Amino acid sequence: MIEPLPMRRLPRPAWRRLLAFTCLALLAGPAGASFAQSATAPAPQVQLVAVQMTLDLEDYWSREAFEAKIRERMDAVAAATDPTLPTLVVFPEDVGLMLVVQGMEERLEGIASIEEAIGTAVRTHMFPLLWTRLVRWQSWVPALFLNKNRLIAETYFGTFSAVARDYGVYLVAGSAVLPPYRIEDGVVRWDRGPTRHRVHNTAYLFGPDGAVIGKQDKVELIELEREAALNLTPGALADLQVFDTPLGRIGIAICLDAFDDAVVERLAAQGAQILVQPSANPGPWNAWQQQDWLRGSHARVALDGRFEYAVNPMLNGPLWDIGFFGQSGIFARDGAGGELGYLDLAPLPGFVRVAASDRSEEVLAAVVPHPDLVTPR
Repeated sequence: MIEPLPMRRLPRPAWRRLLAFTCLALLAGPAGASFAQSATAPAPQVQLVAVQMTLDLEDYWSREAFEAKIRERMDAVAAATDPTLPTLVVFPEDVGLMLVVQGMEERLEGIASIEEAIGTAVRTHMFPLLWTRLVRWQSWVPALFLNKNRLIAETYFGTFSAVARDYGVYLVAGSAVLPPYRIEDGVVRWDRGPTRHRVHNTAYLFGPDGAVIGKQDKVELIELEREAALNLTPGALADLQVFDTPLGRIGIAICLDAFDDAVVERLAAQGAQILVQPSANPGPWNAWQQQDWLRGSHARVALDGRFEYAVNPMLNGPLWDIGFFGQSGIFARDGAGGELGYLDLAPLPGFVRVAASDRSEEVLAAVVPHPDLVTPR
């Protein structure tokens, strides 16, 4: 006799969403034509969420610590959102960057600078890194990420796939430094090794079933990501894609990419409706930086009208001697009438939500009309 499988207990938000969708299906009438209509017609409203998160090394020493942090943030999302609406949750850039330090808590104790931390990490793994450098023709930092890619990938994909499924949301998992892997039936096959031995700043989009819908590599790298520090490989403009979901067509431009005309045009030409800009600003959030930041997703939506909506979550907090600061925002082409804006600037149209601080954790949530229902300009 076959034993029944034990039921997996879903968090309350997932049960609510499941119950709501079941009730809607029953109210739609007889099965068949009515179900087909509800499956193809867009929901009248969707929910956009930006997760502003503080970087704390205590959350990166182990997989358990990282998953606990992400679930704590997702509990805050659940408390701020309507569980009956299709929801897109976006974490900030570099949310997975420091997964490279898993298991190195004692080695990195007392470190005062990121340069010292990199040197210590390299010396700790000297012999395997020498082999990676010789075989893969990589410098020290990319060799470190390649050497630890399986550990990083197991934690990153395991955590975000589980929370997307458990909370029943579409989720852009910020970004992490990883090599490319094959994606088969929504599963990233990191266990089979990289397809190329180069590391990128990469964002992944997960569906509410926990499957990976697609990924995007950052094209335009900042100084910290170039040869002088992390020495990452930039993504190719031709590889940028737009992902069709029930919430609308999603285009991902990681931080600086949203300021780049070629990246924006590539996403707009493919019909992106929701621009996702996970960000981490390694510098002060002064008036100049706020004014300059308006050239990103705010301008692409509120001024240029290239997309219906944009979601721009920010990472903040210290990473040794580097500080990250910034206000997250949600923007709409036909957004608010000018009551909101960045801390030191006058309010502007286009802001739907903006974080109250540039240095604390917040969840921004906005219920907006489905992008298919927004009147074109």
